[in-house]
Amino acid sequence: MTIDPRTPVIIGVGQISYDEPQLDRPIDAIDIMSAAVSAAIADSGGTGVARAVDTLAVIAGLFSLRDPAALIAAEIGAHEARTILTVMGGNTPIAFTGEIGDRIARGAVEVAVIVSGENNATRRAMKKLGRRVERRTEPANASPQAWGATLDMGTASDTERGGEHARNNYAIMDSAIRAHRGETLDEARDRAAALWADYAAVAVSNPHAADRSGMSAAEIREPSATNRMVSWPYTKALCANNHVDQGAALIITSSEAADRLGVPLDRRVHIHDTISVNDTDSILPRRELHHVPAFEQAAETIEDRWGPLSDVEHLDFYGCFPSVVTQTCEAFGVSPERQLTVTGGLGFAGAPLNFAAGQSLVGMVQVLRDDAGARGVVQGNGGHASKHSFGLYSTHPPDHYHPTTTDQSRAVATRPAPPDREGSVSIDGVTVEHDRSGPTRAVMVCRFDDGARIWANSDDPAVMTAIETEETVGATGTVSAGRFSW
Repeated sequence: MTIDPRTPVIIGVGQISYDEPQLDRPIDAIDIMSAAVSAAIADSGGTGVARAVDTLAVIAGLFSLRDPAALIAAEIGAHEARTILTVMGGNTPIAFTGEIGDRIARGAVEVAVIVSGENNATRRAMKKLGRRVERRTEPANASPQAWGATLDMGTASDTERGGEHARNNYAIMDSAIRAHRGETLDEARDRAAALWADYAAVAVSNPHAADRSGMSAAEIREPSATNRMVSWPYTKALCANNHVDQGAALIITSSEAADRLGVPLDRRVHIHDTISVNDTDSILPRRELHHVPAFEQAAETIEDRWGPLSDVEHLDFYGCFPSVVTQTCEAFGVSPERQLTVTGGLGFAGAPLNFAAGQSLVGMVQVLRDDAGARGVVQGNGGHASKHSFGLYSTHPPDHYHPTTTDQSRAVATRPAPPDREGSVSIDGVTVEHDRSGPTRAVMVCRFDDGARIWANSDDPAVMTAIETEETVGATGTVSAGRFSW
């Protein structure tokens, strides 16, 4: 088969992880990312790969560096590489992989590295000891290219009322799923725990996973000394984990460059297509909270270009919280009982902030190399289920490389209410925040009679108890100054 020399192909992947904080020799994010890139270079089997890198991009994280890619380029000897720093967002690794594929296809890039990593575990452990990891010195004129639209996680009033916290948003969406399906509270908790137990089982065989204990559904569902309740009904095990020392990298080239570098054919995984769709940044304006509007639009495009997603051999659905996996399965007609991850997801594999999908893509490359000709799809999800990317990959080259498709959701939306609005409301979704001592605050999405929504809170023990013991989605009450009451 003749392959277009501009076809983008992943030639190398690398991942670095530490099970324990590195206190004897404290590491920083650059140490981790540089090691991941070096591992990816070695994995490619090519010659002169580092010198050939013309683009080195870092997916943004918690590290406070102006141009981390420049520091990594100096570490690995990629002295001619242009540097890029993307915006934040869990969709970004897949969306930006598509962007690099497009640049390669049109001849603007030949050899690119995408990398991210965090030393969160070491940094937090050092802080508890009253120490800190030494900060890197950067040139005063450090100025990487920027890529991506800024991720909006909420207004000032959203933040004040708990609406900027991802754990609250996804728990609230889970309550809406429960009410829409007519599940009992226990049935909904069982559903989420069973789904996450399947993710935990995959993490057991992932050598880079943060938690390889293989927690059972019962252990995941029930609070314990090591698994406290966070945002009811989500325990710690049902939430994303970025308190890790991890990093990963991918090397993407044109087919022509892969030939020139001597990369063996069995290392190559081709980028076939990337589809991205955006929803509203906040969940407040969405017509319904039990599904993600843009998934319907993405499903249309995917069905047309790739066929049914259920027919794809290997899937990695973004495992930050159970609600978004449930919504993805429902929208794309995929059984939640099949294997939905190649890593174990954010709860068990863990990941640097914003790079879970990047580490899933590294895992998918390894899976596809072992299953030549099979297809794999990796999902990225950013914000409050607001930015979505799906990438299709295979060792078999595409008949035709599709440039990235990015659309805005066409879903009909309502509108947020002014934060100071008062009046009668009904509850559309709800959760209860917990700290180590127990429940502290109810966080809810409430709807006025005209459809406008507002974030509201209650610290009334009776309200919080009701939310955790009976169905309160659909219940009515009043809101005044952002406070809910029966």
